[in-house]
Amino acid sequence: MEKIGIFGKKNSVVKYNLDTHESLWVADLPHGQTPKAIAQYEDFLLVIHQNWAGTKNISCFSESSGNLLWRYRYDFLCGWNIYFQPIFIGKDLFFKSGAVDFTKLCCETGRIIYKKSIKQKKLFSFEKFEIIYVGETLIAFSNKEIRKIDIASGQSEIDHELTKKFNVNGVTAYLGNGVSFVSSISSLNQQLEDEAAAASTTTPAG
Repeated sequence: MEKIGIFGKKNSVVKYNLDTHESLWVADLPHGQTPKAIAQYEDFLLVIHQNWAGTKNISCFSESSGNLLWRYRYDFLCGWNIYFQPIFIGKDLFFKSGAVDFTKLCCETGRIIYKKSIKQKKLFSFEKFEIIYVGETLIAFSNKEIRKIDIASGQSEIDHELTKKFNVNGVTAYLGNGVSFVSSISSLNQQLEDEAAAASTTTPAG
């Protein structure tokens, strides 16, 4: 088996054959942007990259050809303090895009199929949901309830039996199928990096 890796550096991502010492393709990033996280699902290569000012983008390339399939501003897809953790189902990806919102996006074209609220947010409510794909079911859970999401339409309804039998209060980590392990870890690293950067700007000089 050939030793092939995907490497990111400032302004570009490269697919490199370590046996023949040649680049199979080089994909350009916006000028001044540096890759921070790379994950792959089938032929889809997702790259999170940002510039020195902290402006982030999410790009999707074809892993086989290096062609750019789509690109979005990070803060267009994900709300404040929300980290991109894709769940892949078929040729689509699902991700949390707000405290009670999630988005379905086509991997091949980047078209946003829908953006839905899991439930109507009430005034002064701080409830937030996480989403997970288990078996053939996409579910959302908060510290109060569990809801089933219809993958085709995005509509959700509370699962009274599961909510009653499984105590979700206090859950701090989770894993289902359809989740890229690398993406989850990369997202965590992004979060830690952002928190460290924020702390460095607020800590007074000694």
